[in-house]
Order: sequence, then C-alpha cells, then structure tokens
Amino acid sequence: MPTVVPLGAQRVLVTGGRGFLGRHVARLAAARGAEVIAVGRKEADLRDPRAADRLLADLRPRYVLHCAVDGGGIGWMRAHPVESGLDNARINLNLMDASFRHGVEVFVGASSACAYPRICPVPFVEADLWAGRPEPTNAAYAESKRMMMELGRAWFDQHGWRAVFPVLANLYGPGDHLEPARAHVVAALIQRCLSSDAPLSVWGSGRATREHLYVEDAADALLAMLAWPTPDPLNIGTGVEVSVAELAQAVVQATGHPGPLRFDPSQPDGQPRKCLDVTRARQELGWSAATDLAEGLGRTVAWYRQALGLLP
Repeated sequence: MPTVVPLGAQRVLVTGGRGFLGRHVARLAAARGAEVIAVGRKEADLRDPRAADRLLADLRPRYVLHCAVDGGGIGWMRAHPVESGLDNARINLNLMDASFRHGVEVFVGASSACAYPRICPVPFVEADLWAGRPEPTNAAYAESKRMMMELGRAWFDQHGWRAVFPVLANLYGPGDHLEPARAHVVAALIQRCLSSDAPLSVWGSGRATREHLYVEDAADALLAMLAWPTPDPLNIGTGVEVSVAELAQAVVQATGHPGPLRFDPSQPDGQPRKCLDVTRARQELGWSAATDLAEGLGRTVAWYRQALGLLP
C-alpha cells in the first residue's frame, strides 16, 4: 500500500482544476478531507508571472497539485508547437517560482511520458528520460515538461524545496475533451464510433504502441506523490503496451460500433513505441493502477454517451 499523506483540513491548490485531470484530482482530494481550491485560467492566467504570484500570495496553500496544461492530441500538438511549448513553459515555471516563494510545502507537477526520447528502450525507465530528443510532433511540449522537472531538481539541490514529478502515461477517461481537435486518442476514437456507423478512421498505420492510464488512477497517483521524497521523476502507468490497432478494436467493442477499421497512413503515428516501466512506483511508492483497459473504456464510453446526449 502507498504511504498516504493525511490531508486533513490542509489547503490544497489544484491548477487546471476544471480540466480533464484536475477535476478528478480536486474531487479525490476533497473526498480525503482537504480544503481544495480548484482554479482555471478564469481565476489566474498562469502564463503571467504576476497572476501566479497573486494566486499563491492570496491562497497560501500547503500543497500544490499542478494539472494545468495547454495541450491536446497529436494533431493539436503538431499544429500548435509554440503554444504547446512556450505557454506550458511559462505556466510551469511561473507557478513553481510562486509556490517556492510563498511557502508551499510540496509541489506536485504532472509530467508526461512524451518527455522520453523518441527512440528509447521499452519499457521506459526513469534513468533514460534525458537520453535523447523527444518525438518531433510534440517536442516543444515535451521540453516544457523536461524544464519543469530539471528546475524542480535545482530548487531541491539549492534550497531543499520539494517539487515532485509523476510521469504520466496517456490519460483517458470521463471528462476528456469533447472538442475533436483537442481530443486524445481514446477520446477521439470513442467520439468517432459514437457519431457514425461508417468505417472507423484511425490515424497512422496502427502499429505505434501506447500505454493508457485511467484518469481516476492518475488522480490517485498525484496524491500518493505527496509522500515521494525526491525530485527524481517517477513513472506512473499500467506498464501494459497496446498498439493503436488493438486500442481501436477495443473501442469498437466497447461502443458496439460495427467497424471495420480504416487506417490513414497520411496522418502521423507519432512516437513508434511508448510504455513505462512502473517498477519503482510499485516497489518504492507502493502505488499501482487499479483499472484495466476494458473496465476503463466501459466507464469512459458510458460518460461520453451521456455527455453527447446519446443515452436512450
């Protein structure tokens, strides 16, 4: 079992608190007794250092769970390299700096498996994070995550301040984007299946592999990371590698779509293989994912049917 940091009535700031991951983190922290303040861009545009400073000066949280991100699926990343790199770098660094200066005890910054090199031994181990360049289609975003993690280590080395970084596998689950241009692969496939009985169009060759983490498991991991003692990044996932073709077939089954699959090689595959070694999370943090892909897809499809008004 993971070492659970008792939240009690401690004040917890969740950035991106109305976004995909953040709303699940906020809900779970509140259920565990925390005084949760969930904020989005409406309350504080963290790209502005003055806004980040005001937010932390006013709230004075004990813990910051940083889930705010300007991102989307592979198509959005490819079309918006400036926003995905520059905006996220500003968000991450402004918030970390303000958190340090205003006495936050632990900063948990959600990182991403896309920070790993494009070509990397599979499964990915944490020691290989900086062993090469990231996948070009999301390189600017990946580098913003690398910078966040490296500066977290710098703060720890120089000041002993604890910033910790879960490296998350591809997320899916209830609350993901309804906007097709922003949707991640699972959300995009589900929406295509539910919107039409036409053959399911799947980007790329179908041979690329990914690892998929249910969003409620990710939220649980972020709270468990409050007990992680160092800035060493920690892989958070299932450790199960699934090809895009296998994933698409699982989505077809979960939605009851008639198929067949049609692959579109004119669209990018992205990184050839992506799967995390989650040994350290299991052995050193005592954390492991609770939801397998079939169960998670069933819950996610049910949410999308409701969100899209497709229930009978």
